Amino acid sequence: MPLEIRHLPPMRLATMRHTGAYGPALAQLWDRFGHWCGQHGLSEPRRTLYGFSLDDPAATPPEQCRYDACVQIGVGLRTGTEAQVQDFAGASYAGALFRGTATEMAAAWADLMDPGQMPKGWQAVPGPAVEIYAEDFAVDPATGAFPCWLGVAVEPAR
Repeated sequence: MPLEIRHLPPMRLATMRHTGAYGPALAQLWDRFGHWCGQHGLSEPRRTLYGFSLDDPAATPPEQCRYDACVQIGVGLRTGTEAQVQDFAGASYAGALFRGTATEMAAAWADLMDPGQMPKGWQAVPGPAVEIYAEDFAVDPATGAFPCWLGVAVEPAR
């Protein structure tokens, strides 16, 4: 899978956190977050959604792994107690489009992390990994497959 570089701009985000093992519990988080977005007028028109994996599951105990479901918001939105507001500073990511099921995502992440995949002139850096779900995101009801862009934090190589 050839990787491309994307630069995410600074954004104000509404976030909902899951702490625990990545995997099936993240689907429950996204369901809760989608419902919350609908209640706060953030579902129409549809927006890009972001999932940030804040911890490396290979180096962090599963019960301590953190994942944030996010949507960009404007100033002044009151989130209540279910969600938090966070300012994202912006970052560069190397990544690729994933199309598959949730159970296939772990293998896609492993492929993405292969050092031979990194575009020339870039290097991975510590930082959250990102999943980007476009405005037209949809799960295929027959297969459970969906598209999203997977990325790891990078900076120009020195």
